[in-house]
Amino acid sequence: MRIGLKQKQIIDISKKIITNDKFNENKNDKVSALTYFALWGTTPGFERIKFKLYGLKSFIRFSLSVLKDIIGIAYLEKIEIIKNKNFKAKNFKKIILSRSMISNFDKNDNYVDRYFLINSKNEQNTLFLLLHSDKKKPKKISNNLILLSLDKKNINLFFLIKYLLKKIKNSRFSIKEFLKQTSSFIRTGELINNFLNKEIELKTIDFILTPYEGQPYENMVFNEAKKKNKRLITAGYDHSAPHSIPVHLIHRNFSPDLLFLNGSSQIRFLSKFLKWPKKKLRLVPSLRYSNKMKQKFNDQVFLPYEIFNEKNIIKDFKKIISNYYNNDLRYLKIKNHPLMTNSKKHKQLILKLESVIKSFKNNRIKKDKKKTAIFIGPTTAAIVALEKNLRVIHICFDPLFDSYSQRLWPNLKVSQITKNSFIYKLNKRNSFINFSNSKTCYKKYYEVKK
Repeated sequence: MRIGLKQKQIIDISKKIITNDKFNENKNDKVSALTYFALWGTTPGFERIKFKLYGLKSFIRFSLSVLKDIIGIAYLEKIEIIKNKNFKAKNFKKIILSRSMISNFDKNDNYVDRYFLINSKNEQNTLFLLLHSDKKKPKKISNNLILLSLDKKNINLFFLIKYLLKKIKNSRFSIKEFLKQTSSFIRTGELINNFLNKEIELKTIDFILTPYEGQPYENMVFNEAKKKNKRLITAGYDHSAPHSIPVHLIHRNFSPDLLFLNGSSQIRFLSKFLKWPKKKLRLVPSLRYSNKMKQKFNDQVFLPYEIFNEKNIIKDFKKIISNYYNNDLRYLKIKNHPLMTNSKKHKQLILKLESVIKSFKNNRIKKDKKKTAIFIGPTTAAIVALEKNLRVIHICFDPLFDSYSQRLWPNLKVSQITKNSFIYKLNKRNSFINFSNSKTCYKKYYEVKK
């Protein structure tokens, strides 16, 4: 209960920061990296919340995260635009702003969107504007694809100095205003908007859709598009299961006109805590998660993107294996984060956790028919495993930010089993994820017709 109260305090702190950061007399806030509260990584917004919550002892971490973010601008001098030589913007009324890697292209170089589960060859009336984060690129680019490849190969300190001087001037030498608008997150949005203003006639576009995470560049695109075309509809798809405290989704004046959600629990949370008008929220079947999904969760330990407090994780893992994990240890596997396969830190933790498992293999374990999945650190996959009818154990780096509380999520039953670990149960299935059954789900639910 205490964690739930503190998490509600985090929500209130986030909303207060946004209110205090209003830029003008009309109280319309601009997009700022300092109010992008992604609680799953060391972003300036996350560290700012910690600074407000914990005081001066968190000031150094906050300052370093801001400095690191600003230095990142040096890698973002330009954007590489990859498109078909016959491209004509007037052919499209709809834009999907999404992300791609080379693995998202089929053998014929058609783009297969992993969020909306659609193939670009079947959506010829839609322009796919893709932030491409892979060195490899498709050989052929069809007419409805544009790849925006951010050039992060070389650092350009001369560009960084020139950019910072311009920001200082634009902020009228106010440190507060300078920090709000000087960020690699903001620079990414500027590059995308520069392209849109140059290449796309936004007045002819009816609809912009994106897999929405509340990222600054997403909101900057929405904001700019609405300035050019007030009748245009902006929409986001919250493609993952909910985070424990999804303050990155607080409603703002530049938030999308519509937000597609996959669970009634999210509808309740966003309207009650994050200021979303219910008329802007749409409950739809999940595109990412279907009833036929093949991903296995049982008897696996899932590692997060970043690792903190390794000693505490191993300590709690030993307690859980000896007291709460009642399945056959021979089948328990450690699953690394897909983006951290080359991380030495992750590889070392895997070896240490496997060593713990081996040390308990000869112990008699009380057999339990219900399968278990174990998650470490900030995660949304724990909710997916719950909806798949598994017992879920969650080991947290910081329970205040990582864990789910039943005060905020009443469809959960939460039991604390160690200082940093919890067992979750679901009171009502399909309350977080409405699994899809049809391949035509996108056409039926996600296409907004004017």
